[in-house]
Amino acid sequence: MGGQDMGVRGTDLRAVDERGEGRTYLRMLWASVLALALEGALATILLVVFGDAGQPEPGEERLSALTLLALPFLAVFFLLPAFAVSAALVLPVVLLGEALTRRAGGRPTGWQLLLSTAAGALLWPLAGGPGWLVATVCLAVAALVTRHARRGYFVALLVWGTVAVLTVFLLGTLGLYTGAIET
Repeated sequence: MGGQDMGVRGTDLRAVDERGEGRTYLRMLWASVLALALEGALATILLVVFGDAGQPEPGEERLSALTLLALPFLAVFFLLPAFAVSAALVLPVVLLGEALTRRAGGRPTGWQLLLSTAAGALLWPLAGGPGWLVATVCLAVAALVTRHARRGYFVALLVWGTVAVLTVFLLGTLGLYTGAIET
């Protein structure tokens, strides 16, 4: 009987995900890390365009060659917190939102947004009002992007996310160059 159960279970799994294209924890983790990395890139660009980082001190260079050389190596250090946030917050928000949908009804998106807000609220004592809002939005976006992680999704997310980041960079640079955005 145990062999039959295992055979039925194996058959059911192959029927649901015969070609291995379904959602797995690893695919969800990678999609979440990529989403958080793209959000970090957008935040950096927006800080440079609208923040004080765009205004060098008198006598300072705007950007040194050494800084440009170090950026790819620094990205590795930024990915470590993205993995931690993905594993500790984003994946539980996605999976708990789906479990609550099965248990209490409603839509997974609604539950996931509610859970993202609750998780972001935990940062209120550390980050204050604006930090709490930014954390909530970043977590919600990562959760909503992660819930669709299937085979091939990472590449599409990478391509379209990079296009979005480059578009923001281009528009910000154009705005600064033309004077539409004042620093």
